[in-house]
Amino acid sequence: MPPSSFSTIQALGSLGEFVGALAVVISLIYLARQMTQNTISVRAASFNSMVQNSMSLLEHSFVDSEFAGFLYRAEKDPAALRPEETVRWNAYMTAVYRHFGNLVYQYRVGALDQQMWEAYLGTLKSHLRTPSWGVWFREHQEIFSEALCLEVERILGELEREEVP
Repeated sequence: MPPSSFSTIQALGSLGEFVGALAVVISLIYLARQMTQNTISVRAASFNSMVQNSMSLLEHSFVDSEFAGFLYRAEKDPAALRPEETVRWNAYMTAVYRHFGNLVYQYRVGALDQQMWEAYLGTLKSHLRTPSWGVWFREHQEIFSEALCLEVERILGELEREEVP
């Protein structure tokens, strides 16, 4: 083989390696963009699910006047509830605190951003201003995650400090 043919083959080989390396870089950039888009989509779906859960818990209060009345009585004096109402109160509170436990988890894993987390914490704090919510939680905290227990206790501590003049 003449020397010029060999150098041409080497040049073509080098060009092929360069094009191959460039294709790998372009593929990696494309995959990184796809992963970012996928992450955004997953977060949006997660957030939508959290909002749907919130709405489903609230819906009973504004659609069903009987439930709204029950909830008012339960929050005011849970000890005065009939046995079947106590079961209902316990089930409702378990569902609500499970929802907040999910929000704690979603925030911890990065599916819920700081702004929305603070909004949900504000809602939880508002509920905990009703004494029956804190009492119920403390009586049943063993069924919830440690992370939720810490968050509820932190908020209850803040509320107790606000009450002290």
